Amino acid sequence: MYELAHRGLSKSYPENTMLAFTRALEAGFDGIETDVQMTRDGVLVLCHDEKINRTSTGKGYLKDYTYQQLLQYNFNYKFDTRVTIPTLDELLELIAGTHKILNLEIKDTKSEGIERAIALAVKQHHLEDQVVFSSVSLESLIKIRRFLPASYVALIVSGRYKKRRLDPVTFHLDGIHVKYSKLNEKELQYFKEHHIAVGAWTITREKDFQFFRSHDILFVFTNEKMK
Repeated sequence: MYELAHRGLSKSYPENTMLAFTRALEAGFDGIETDVQMTRDGVLVLCHDEKINRTSTGKGYLKDYTYQQLLQYNFNYKFDTRVTIPTLDELLELIAGTHKILNLEIKDTKSEGIERAIALAVKQHHLEDQVVFSSVSLESLIKIRRFLPASYVALIVSGRYKKRRLDPVTFHLDGIHVKYSKLNEKELQYFKEHHIAVGAWTITREKDFQFFRSHDILFVFTNEKMK
């Protein structure tokens, strides 16, 4: 089971920033989970929300800004520090030379060509064997697999769980990433029988961490390092 830092070490540092990513690797996580979006001028950046209001000193939709315009804002979230929004290339450079896993959630599913751009960036850094992909969008996952046929792709399921839990089997995906509270022994057995890997988010309690470890799921996503 791999423990991935959810948006970096986001309990202690500003989420989805190079500071949070660096500290996660130093803390001994098996890898990092982050969210990819595209700016107005086509730069791949790492941010969870469609709007930058919550995590920065700016306001409005990320897609309406150029990368240079975004750099004027402090993405410190609730912490007393100054950090800028990172690019995907910056994080790929950090991961290169390590054996860590990088889970890229394709958060932006509307920008034309974003999947191709992400795949190209991963190839340029020669990280095909270390990067896995997830998204709520089946279309985005199918596109990524077209560009990187050997890559692990997983559907993120939040709402309509009972219906969408069938999609990874139907569409021959590798995995499903689900809110941890949906995953009991019966559900885990179902995915095991259908050869679908499981990721559980977001783990905050040690007993849940140990439950998933005992069932040997593939990924757990946490905001802080578990024991």
